[in-house]
This record gives sequence, structure tokens and C-alpha cells, in this order.
Amino acid sequence: MLFSKEKPLTVSEATKIVKDLLEESLDKVWIKGEISNLSCPVSGHIYFTLKDAVSQIKVAFFKSSNKFTQSKLKDGKEVIVFGKITIYSKRSEYQIIAEDILIYGEGDLLLEFEKLKKKLSEEGLFNEERKRKIPEFPEKIGIITSPTGAVIEDIIKIIKRRYPVVHLIIYPSMVQGDEAPQQLIDGLAYFNSRDDIDVIILARGGGSIEDLWAFNNENLAREIYKSRIPVISAVGHEVDFTIADFVADLRAPTPSAAAELVVPDKKELLQTLNNLQKTLYNHIINLYTSYYEKILNYENNSVFKKILNFYDEYSQILDEYLVDIKKSIKDLLKNKNEQIKFIYEKLLLLNPYSILKKGYSVVFDENGKIIKNSENVDIGDDINIKLYKGELKANITKTGR
Repeated sequence: MLFSKEKPLTVSEATKIVKDLLEESLDKVWIKGEISNLSCPVSGHIYFTLKDAVSQIKVAFFKSSNKFTQSKLKDGKEVIVFGKITIYSKRSEYQIIAEDILIYGEGDLLLEFEKLKKKLSEEGLFNEERKRKIPEFPEKIGIITSPTGAVIEDIIKIIKRRYPVVHLIIYPSMVQGDEAPQQLIDGLAYFNSRDDIDVIILARGGGSIEDLWAFNNENLAREIYKSRIPVISAVGHEVDFTIADFVADLRAPTPSAAAELVVPDKKELLQTLNNLQKTLYNHIINLYTSYYEKILNYENNSVFKKILNFYDEYSQILDEYLVDIKKSIKDLLKNKNEQIKFIYEKLLLLNPYSILKKGYSVVFDENGKIIKNSENVDIGDDINIKLYKGELKANITKTGR
């Protein structure tokens, strides 16, 4: 294409030609440099200048691609940017449309992270079907985290506000550094040795990939996997992901979110109970009304009235039978009383004391045997005479045969 002073290019045309040449001749590239003039507007896009000691280039990292926040990218931070070099037509400036940004030095860690993630995923440690359900109403919660700082303070404050009846047990642990993974593992082992813990929270605040690296430990991941108690991973900010997040039974985006997820809200529970009470009350009233109307309908039903009449008639017959039975029983008792009285009087007549009362006596020999005949004694024998009142002793001086 020929250009001349008679047919000059416009600025836009020239910019477009340069842009097309640049984009066609260069594929996507990795560029290392230092961030300056960082801008994070409310749109969610990220803009900054990438520079070295000699040159600089503008970078646009659009919201659809970026996973970073201003806390991740800072002026002076050395980064590696992956993207396409193009021309920003409005100012005729060349720039990079970024698709990924790595903090310099994090690249090896990310490769290690992805390698371990792939390995454990293939072994089934991340399978959703093996993950345990978090109990709705825990009684005791084990928390493994640093014993000081905002994280533990926020967790305690939120849980006690939402569900004050729960008991919290804190296992102090380092959450950063070479010793942290083993201390976290020891905390999981401790809580699993108890039989009163309902759920465990692993927690720490946000930070760089190096700060969170303890939670990417393979041994820690396997300890979480074999835990018989459900585990909630609450590490970093919402954009931070660790191996512990993938293997845990539940991932909370932040420690504060874990505190919200692990217990119910007492206000919501009370509201639910009130709603259930009202529902139950209305149900009982409706049942009562329904049955009452059915009874009224039965009373007005001709068949039901016949049944009532039949019942009343036989109730009257039954009453008459009861009167007859009572009379028969009364007569029977009277007759039996008279028989008992007659027998009693007979017994009185046969009672020896009744005879003695009339002046008679009973004579016994020395051996206590009743003497019925004078031939049964001899002169000189001693005898006992039983009177109605008292006894007499006598000696035989004469007998009459």
C-alpha cells in the first residue's frame, strides 16, 4: 500500500496499521518487570506500568481475567505478566492486555502447588462424596490457629454472638513457617483423640502464597482426609485457595465466614421456633374446627340420630336390669344374714359356757378327764369341778352307784 502527501493517513489509520503489524508479528509473551502507578478502580479492572531500569510498558488486567486484588499487587512488586502486546488506539500507546500475572518467585511454588493438587485429586482426596456433613448444632468446636491476633478474636466473637451455648476449644499452632504444618497436624490428631468434638476449624488470615504455604503441605492434607471429625478450612481471603481447602469437608472463604457457617444464628432459631409454634397452633385450631363441624353434622344426620335413639333405649333397659340385679343381691344378702343369725344362735345354745351359766358344772379327775359316771371314781380320789365362774377342788368320801 502506497501513501503520499496527496493521500495522507489519518492518525487513527496509522495507529491501526501499527497495531495490526504488532499483533500479527508477536504472539502472547511473558514479560518481567516492576509495578508502578498501580490503579484499581471500582470497575474491578487493574491498571499499572511495568518497568525496568530503562523502559516501561502499560498493563491492562481486566476483571474477567484477574484473580488479584490491590493487596496482592503493589507498587514496587516484581511480577511476571503473560499477555498480548497491542496498541491502545485512543492514546496510540502500546500496552499489554494481561491474561495472567505471577508474583516473581511464586512461579515455582505455583507449579509445586498444581503438581500436588493433581496428585491428590487423582487419589480421590478431593471427592465430594467422601466429605462429611457439618453438624447443624455442634456442642463443642475445636479451633486450630494462632492463639493471638484478629483471626481468633473474630471467630470467638462471631460464634458467641450467634450461638452462645457452644463450647470452643482452641489448639494453639503456628500458621506460617517450616514448623507450622506439623503443629497443624498435631492439632488435628489431638482433636481426633477426643470423643466430644463435633467439628474442627483450621484458620489463618490472608497473606502471600509463601505465607499460606503451610496449608499446602501434603502430610497435612492426608491428616485432614483421614480425620473422623468434619474439618472446615478457613485460610486467607476469598481469592486464596490452598490444598487444605480442597481436601476439607467445607471451605470457608475467610475465618469470619467459617464462624458464620459452623453455627446457627440464635435469632433465626428463635424466629423459626416462633413460626413453628404459630403453625402448630393454627393446625390444632383447624383440626378442632374441622372435627367440631363433623360432630355437628353427625348430630343432624338421621342415621346418627337413630343410633343415639337406639343407644338411649338400650341404656334404659340396662338401667332396669341394674335395678333388678341390685334388688336380687339385696334379697340374697338378707336371706344369708338370717341364716347366719340362726346358725349363730344354735352355736350359742351348744356352747358349754351357756350350760354352765344356767347352774350346771363339769367334773374332771386328776388327769383332766371329764367324769360322766360315779363308777369312774373311788373314795379318796381328788376331783376338779368347773363352774360358770371359777373352779372347786374336792375329795370323794362317798359314792352312789
